[in-house]
Amino acid sequence: MRLQVALDFDDMQQCLNVADCVNAYVDILECGTDLLVRYGMDAVKTLRERYPQKTILCDQKIMDGGHYFGCMANDFGADIFTVLGVSADETVKGAIAAARERNIQVLVDMCSVPDYKARAVQIRSWGADYICIHTPTDQQAEYSFHEHVGEIADLIGAEHCAVAGGIDPQRCQYLRKIQPEIVIVGSFITYSNDPLQAVKEIREALYGE
Repeated sequence: MRLQVALDFDDMQQCLNVADCVNAYVDILECGTDLLVRYGMDAVKTLRERYPQKTILCDQKIMDGGHYFGCMANDFGADIFTVLGVSADETVKGAIAAARERNIQVLVDMCSVPDYKARAVQIRSWGADYICIHTPTDQQAEYSFHEHVGEIADLIGAEHCAVAGGIDPQRCQYLRKIQPEIVIVGSFITYSNDPLQAVKEIREALYGE
């Protein structure tokens, strides 16, 4: 399992303060959608230059222009980018093609996909690297879909699975049994009064460290 921190900030300095604090304890730094909306793709470039040894994920949530925007993510330094599973087949396939051409990876976000099992199998058959079970921010007060990752892992293999949305140490106890390739944690770490302690709690729950 790789641990990804979702840097969902609309303030770059706040983002970098947290990233500086936790980057030694995570595998992937996510340039969150908030950063992209505020600063554009230069936000990806900023993270790439500051953390040259880290894997950088660009959370574009592409809905159209899969190939074009996938290539753009790589142009600015991303190693992984995201496309929405609810987008058109051509968009997802274009994103996968961009990833293959650039020798990077694509994560398909299953946010709001109704038949997520069938869609996950279909998209994985096209060559997507990761399928992400994601509980959207607007739904986290009522739902958590993290356990769906176990169902997807049975279909496509845990090594192609990611999970995001409301992940905390308690939910990591379940994920530790499933072993998805990427576990994405946002606000539990990023909005903690002590991000370093928070990331250590996540690592204890995931890895027993």
